Amino acid sequence: MNNGKTICTVCNYIFDEQLGEPRQGISPALAFGELPDTWTCPECNSSKDMFQPCSCVSLHVYEMSCVRPTKDKTTTAAAETFVGADLLKQPVGQLVARDPKLACVFEQYEIDYCCGGKSTLEEVLSKLNLPPEEFLQKLKNVSAKRTDECEKDWNKVSLKELTEHIVEAYHVPLRTELARLQKLVNKVSAVHGKAHPEVMQIESVFRSFKEDIELHMQKEEMILFPGIANVEAGRQTTFGCGGSIDHPIEMMTQEHEGAADALEKMRTLSNNYTPPNDACDTFRVMLHSLASLELDMHQHVHKENNILFPRALSMAKSQHQRCS
Repeated sequence: MNNGKTICTVCNYIFDEQLGEPRQGISPALAFGELPDTWTCPECNSSKDMFQPCSCVSLHVYEMSCVRPTKDKTTTAAAETFVGADLLKQPVGQLVARDPKLACVFEQYEIDYCCGGKSTLEEVLSKLNLPPEEFLQKLKNVSAKRTDECEKDWNKVSLKELTEHIVEAYHVPLRTELARLQKLVNKVSAVHGKAHPEVMQIESVFRSFKEDIELHMQKEEMILFPGIANVEAGRQTTFGCGGSIDHPIEMMTQEHEGAADALEKMRTLSNNYTPPNDACDTFRVMLHSLASLELDMHQHVHKENNILFPRALSMAKSQHQRCS
């Protein structure tokens, strides 16, 4: 989904068409597609083909104070609520679930807010040796920024609507993208594998990832999601040998972790999706596509691990207590 923001898959710089890029003399309202083919990322000098559509806020430009948050009652209240919360003690997944705009900051620092979403912000920052004050200020800046294209609050919609959104927005396009990427990875491996043996390793990891995630989505659509809909409707539902919804959710969560490991391995093998000097256009497109796949998977898994699953488990527990 393109909302006028395009992210560099190498360094996570975001070009926002509404803000332009003052460092390069680019005025607002210029579409990314209208930039010359010779244009490069102002942060890492990557070419245009290493960018992909992004719905996050423009963190780099925002930090340069090109745009200040609107000081109206809504924005001020949101900022005050954000500042007043004990954020360091909260799980990072819940922070993004409450304010999806924050994902941009976590992506920039490669902080796992989907499979690792249960870790508190304090624990994450401690492991990365990041100063809490500086990081919190970035979160506050992003949270205070208004955006007209804010995503729906998935904590408030029905679970059935949320599962339908996940299937339509992630499962359906992911199946198409996986088929396209498999051909692309196979081609690059066949042509460049001898000079770059890491590409053959990427091909192997991707093949397993594709098989696993396709089966995973099928199980969600045929078993788990209908089961969640039954729980929400108050219908008696059992899984396997009379088990509760806890077991399939636990299994899907474990499979998410396996997918995350595969994505991390491909990122490492590709040196953070950095094209080698002799990379052809197809090679670069493959890396761009793998980076895009990882970003999409972060949002996909986040909505399941940190929003859908906790809500479904809480609802099932409440129903069990009423029936006891």
